[in-house]
Amino acid sequence: PPPPPFFFQAEDGIRDFCLSRGLGEVYKRQIYNCIFMRALVWLGEDNFEIQNIDLPKLKDEQVLVSVEKVGLCGTDVHITQGLFPSNPPKILGHEFSGTIVDVGSKVLENMIGKRVACNTTSSCGKCKNCENWQISRCINAEKTTGAFAEYSVMHYSSAVEIPDNMSFEVAAMTEPASCCFSGTEMIDYKKRPKILIFGAGIMGIFCQLFLMKKNIDSIAISEPNNLRRNIAKELGADHIINPSEKNYEEKLLEITNGEGFDVFIEAVGKPELLSSGISYLRPRGQALMIGVHPEQSNLMSDLYDFHYREIKLFGAFGRGDYFNDTPKKINEFSLEKLVSKTYKFCLLYTSDAADEEDSVDLGGRRI
Repeated sequence: PPPPPFFFQAEDGIRDFCLSRGLGEVYKRQIYNCIFMRALVWLGEDNFEIQNIDLPKLKDEQVLVSVEKVGLCGTDVHITQGLFPSNPPKILGHEFSGTIVDVGSKVLENMIGKRVACNTTSSCGKCKNCENWQISRCINAEKTTGAFAEYSVMHYSSAVEIPDNMSFEVAAMTEPASCCFSGTEMIDYKKRPKILIFGAGIMGIFCQLFLMKKNIDSIAISEPNNLRRNIAKELGADHIINPSEKNYEEKLLEITNGEGFDVFIEAVGKPELLSSGISYLRPRGQALMIGVHPEQSNLMSDLYDFHYREIKLFGAFGRGDYFNDTPKKINEFSLEKLVSKTYKFCLLYTSDAADEEDSVDLGGRRI
């Protein structure tokens, strides 16, 4: 059946326009001339404003998605703190799901009504980056518009249909999950590694879940937050360690009989934690950077020791080639418990949502 009517806020006040359509009918283009959408616009630092802006007009190969759920990413918060490069004014939000409500002239109309997870960029599959690096670094990529709005526009290939039994909340986790999916595929699993993860936030948890599908010996997770530790344990981690405890190092050494871990994953984004985790690796161990470190931060390890022990360090940034496969993959996991709280659009990025990202003990992603 067609989706329910969609509502837009007009420029001259709180006035709703209801657009309804029959099966397969495309919204009429001229309606865009008088319709606006609400968007949360970042103005710099921690200043945001809900504005009425023009409803984006579609190019031939684009689709219009009615945004259902958006993940509040740590990167969004870091942007407001000057820790991640970005320039205002801008609509933030890149972890989201929704329903396709309109398509461009070169897109099949049967895409209308499909429930989708939304990628942040498209890819051509032909440029040197697509062929020699990864498709998420495509030179010819078309960026998806920000998701902290009622609607988002993207290339049709960036709207990936989700399983019928997947909720929009879980589908909104596709982007961070795909980053962990891509990163954990870099690891060599030939010798059934013992793995240490620093951080049981959403990135650490997703790494844990993907690793559990591999041929590994065990997973140890270091996390100061009790709620997150409990979730990691509930989801199947073999060892849970509180770094605040006095015998912390003894517990880590005991897990590997003093030989060191085969793999270390830093899932927080702090240089000092990366350096600390590398020190717990065995010779020829592997270190994976999943957490996003501040721009211009430096490796704080003893480089002679790094060289002598022949440590391998992998930088994992972004979705790689795995976004399209991620919805079906994470549908195998029980992820509903990771949704710790939801916010209505009008409250997003007020003191309720953004401040809690830094100050409240949370076990999962905020949607």
